Amino acid sequence: MDDLTSRLKKLLIAVVEHHISTGRPAGSKYLCQAGDFGVSPSTVRGELSRLEEMGYLDHPYTSAGRVPTDRGYRFYVDCLFQEGWRPGPARAVAPGEPGAQVEDALRQSASLLAESTGLLALVSAPARNSGAIKHVEVLRLHPDLIMVVIITTSGGVAKRLFMFDKSVDPGLVDWASGFLNEAVCDIDLGSLRLKLRLKADVSATENEFLTAISPAFIDLPDGAGSLYLDGVSAFFARLERDGSARLGRLMRLLDRQEEILKLLRSALVKRKVYLLIGSEMPAAAMRNLSLVAANYGLGHRNLGTVGVLGPTRMDYEKAIVNVECAARSLSHYVEEIYN
Repeated sequence: MDDLTSRLKKLLIAVVEHHISTGRPAGSKYLCQAGDFGVSPSTVRGELSRLEEMGYLDHPYTSAGRVPTDRGYRFYVDCLFQEGWRPGPARAVAPGEPGAQVEDALRQSASLLAESTGLLALVSAPARNSGAIKHVEVLRLHPDLIMVVIITTSGGVAKRLFMFDKSVDPGLVDWASGFLNEAVCDIDLGSLRLKLRLKADVSATENEFLTAISPAFIDLPDGAGSLYLDGVSAFFARLERDGSARLGRLMRLLDRQEEILKLLRSALVKRKVYLLIGSEMPAAAMRNLSLVAANYGLGHRNLGTVGVLGPTRMDYEKAIVNVECAARSLSHYVEEIYN
């Protein structure tokens, strides 16, 4: 931003905001009438040409006004962050009772976010192996069939079945439930401490049983969890109105949810709102789109990501505020339920 004078910055912001609200290029005559720049239209035209040469604006066709480039949108968003705004109170995303399902909260978050922004809302669920162990159940479904259920502090539930060559003593199953809840609760899944706790100083029979069911704790996949989408129809209708040439490729990309989850995972290491604009997007099918995302979680542990996907000509301030609110609301919810 240091290469722009105050007048160039003001002009660029005016062009971006005009294009976001109308979808039309901004010309020098309009800018002189709408903004207090204190110079003639010819001077404004010269300044617009400078901004175009610097890569902030583009000239769609002969004698038209200017529209922002990806670099112009990036400048605008960076200005928003510099100004700093105070988002309103987070909207509740799920029923308050402790028995409510996390999946319902994630689904409702996506619905509210799509409704409030008019964009494609994306909410990633916590990975099954994120968080620490909250509770363990060892169940005897059949004399030789055992199921281990692990509930994590992030709301994840993992189930694993084990078939034994002979009948398992019901007393051994009850003992294992009690022992594991005392030994491994509050330990992160997959950690070395967890593996050590499973190698307990117990009888040979008990140790053999713990060894047999230990894969339920240490062989969980590193998947990023499920993805909740909302606003898909409105999203594609808007892109079609805007004349997007990549609709087919984008639809195929959204069908492969692992690609979207991979995109959202890039926000999990961020502490603030995360944006990718146009050419910054990793997939070619998304180069005419922008992503606004923020993470939610417990304390300093990020569990999942909330975001919106829309055209580069989106209302960034509205998107950022709503994504921030959704992430804070989900964080409050999971803290209340699982802490």
